[in-house]
Amino acid sequence: MTIEEAVLARHSVRRYASTPLTKEQVEELQSRIRRLNENFALHMQLVLNDDVAFSGRLAHYGSFRNVKNYIAIAGQKSVAGCEASLDERVGYATADIVLLAQMIGLNTCVVGLTFKKTPTIEIDDGEKLELVIAIGNGETQGVQHPMKPVTRIAPDYDQSPDWFKKGIDYVMLAPSALNQFKAKFSVDESGRVFAEKRLGFFSKVDLGIFKYFFEIGSGKEIFRRSMQTLRSSDTI
Repeated sequence: MTIEEAVLARHSVRRYASTPLTKEQVEELQSRIRRLNENFALHMQLVLNDDVAFSGRLAHYGSFRNVKNYIAIAGQKSVAGCEASLDERVGYATADIVLLAQMIGLNTCVVGLTFKKTPTIEIDDGEKLELVIAIGNGETQGVQHPMKPVTRIAPDYDQSPDWFKKGIDYVMLAPSALNQFKAKFSVDESGRVFAEKRLGFFSKVDLGIFKYFFEIGSGKEIFRRSMQTLRSSDTI
């Protein structure tokens, strides 16, 4: 499966089968997590066989079932040599790992609130736990979320170049907190792209996710450098 195919196939999944992740899947996820941690100054960790984080009332409210594997993402709020905020870096890395998961046959759901913070999740001094990603073999492949009008996120979509339109088309397929899509993208006559968050729940994290999906759709690497640290090896 290509990353473009993964964008089209990915849907949020909240209910999982008992089938464990394979050794190969775990190794591929761990390898990518190490690179994301290095490149974007994050503390991502894959937690396996933990039935506590999604066992409380919040998880029940979120309709989660049988979630035993997840990726926790934390980090320092500010990092020397990195332009982007923690929220955006988390969003950008989240987009990368959920698409990788889809490509290797797994399902995911990005979770901001409906989980328990357990001792299994390691949080270092000065770090903030931003979100977790439920991961595993879904009972189903999920369904497409209700689509918003593209002009909600790109008001000048119809007058924009084709590569920009394709980038926005991919953004509309990205995960978004409460399906809000609280962001705005635009492009000027020189081809420079502008992306900004709007007021909304988890909108900064969403913006990082949207920037990643936009790059995949447009075929242009526009935002990546602002997400990385100076020590990044840029090997993803």
